[in-house]
Amino acid sequence: MKRFFFSGLGICMFFISGAQNQPSDLNINQKDMESARKIRYIELNDPFRPCWHLTIAEGNAMPFDPNGAIFKDGVYHLWHIYQAGNDLHFWQHLSSIDLFHWRWHSNPLQPQPGDPEKGIFSGNAFLDNDGKVVIAYHGYQAGGNCVAYSQDKDLNEWTKPKSNPIVNPGWDPHMWVEGNTYYQISGGMPGSTYPNPPVLYTSDSYDKPMTKVGNFMTHDMPGVDGFEDISCADFFKLEDKWVLLCISHSRGARYYVGAWDGKQFHPESHHRMNWPGGTFFAPETLIDDQGRRILWAWILDRKSGSSSGTMSMPRVLTLAKDKLSLSIKPAEEIERLRYNAMAEKPFSVAPGQSVTLPNVDGNVLEMEMLIDPGKAKRFGAKVFCSKDGREQTPIIIDRDKGELQIDMRQSSLDKPDYLEFAMFFGFPKDAKNPAVETQNAPFVVNPGEKVHLRIFLDKSILEVFANGRQCITQVIYPTLKDATSIQVFTDDSPVKVSGIKAWKLFPAMQW
Repeated sequence: MKRFFFSGLGICMFFISGAQNQPSDLNINQKDMESARKIRYIELNDPFRPCWHLTIAEGNAMPFDPNGAIFKDGVYHLWHIYQAGNDLHFWQHLSSIDLFHWRWHSNPLQPQPGDPEKGIFSGNAFLDNDGKVVIAYHGYQAGGNCVAYSQDKDLNEWTKPKSNPIVNPGWDPHMWVEGNTYYQISGGMPGSTYPNPPVLYTSDSYDKPMTKVGNFMTHDMPGVDGFEDISCADFFKLEDKWVLLCISHSRGARYYVGAWDGKQFHPESHHRMNWPGGTFFAPETLIDDQGRRILWAWILDRKSGSSSGTMSMPRVLTLAKDKLSLSIKPAEEIERLRYNAMAEKPFSVAPGQSVTLPNVDGNVLEMEMLIDPGKAKRFGAKVFCSKDGREQTPIIIDRDKGELQIDMRQSSLDKPDYLEFAMFFGFPKDAKNPAVETQNAPFVVNPGEKVHLRIFLDKSILEVFANGRQCITQVIYPTLKDATSIQVFTDDSPVKVSGIKAWKLFPAMQW
């Protein structure tokens, strides 16, 4: 079986409360309870459904596009788009105090009678100077971008201005305030294939129509294809630089680092966060009370079932020493899920060998290892290994190519097709979409440098952090029950492993 991914000018006029979109009959009968139990049972026994990544209970390809991330009064708030049927797209509200245990709210942000939009697509949230939380979003079939705002403590009640849409035309907005000026980026396609660059708008209020300033970016960067769009934008300052986080629908998550002069963004570098065969999309960030810039992204999957759709683990972004790239680390709150510590003593691996770890195994765990590669050019670890070797997923450091790789060729006996382009939005009509066998991320091991890997497994999700400067994510579907062993290998020269620490990770999701 193959698996497939399917992918103002006035004061308040409309008031949104938690009572919206509720069933007319709130009485629960025996049939309802039996159906709920059936769903939960299926979810608990799903061999692929993650148990500590944020995963929504019901629906195929849900959630997608995290949106509206904001930290307020000690609470992390996050929305995601969900499909309510008949091409209706709403925002579902979630909240957490520890980044891993999430509460579902019964107040989806959705169109109301009289609203110009028929659905709600991507956008962001920010804190206004008057203390309100403002959400900017693309109004589906409204022709542009809209806003809603809230002073409710729990962000359950929202107001929309009569002036919506405040930007027209518009697409995937990102909005923020500096001093008394409001800025909005409207997404676009800056490349040569479909020249329609992202646009900057300004206003003196978040609830009034905004004025077009001009192109948001001064130029694009080498290595960006002419057909790539800038969507799901997130624009923020790190130290003395500005970062434009975004996607192109064809190639996934990526970012620019550069300078912002109040009128235009001047990009100085461009980096990928997803590579051919990968599934890391629609990144969204917030800044919390510790000053941390925390990121989530939608991990596209390729299976169907009772639940389908997962967010990446939260990552902390900082500006790297070169001031042209980002350092990426797991949020430290993951440590609260640790139990049943495991360890391996220092050992060496001979050329051409794979050493199975005697004490560390599992498919839901965190593992940390430090490898001295010596002169080895190709080495790493294998996870989700079956005893007979039919299933295994190597994590490879290839020094000649300067890459960190995930090899999917033997990851499953029922392997899906991993394609170069995960989506065809804005895709050239005559282009092909070949299958790929490995996802390859740039990663150069400096002379004398050891490789510090932090590896996270969650049934079908693999996330690897390398030396705090690269991270790669992959979805795989092991079918064999004994595909839980872990190995360390080297191809051409011996390597030394200083030691390995690992922990089981307790489920954070209720089901």
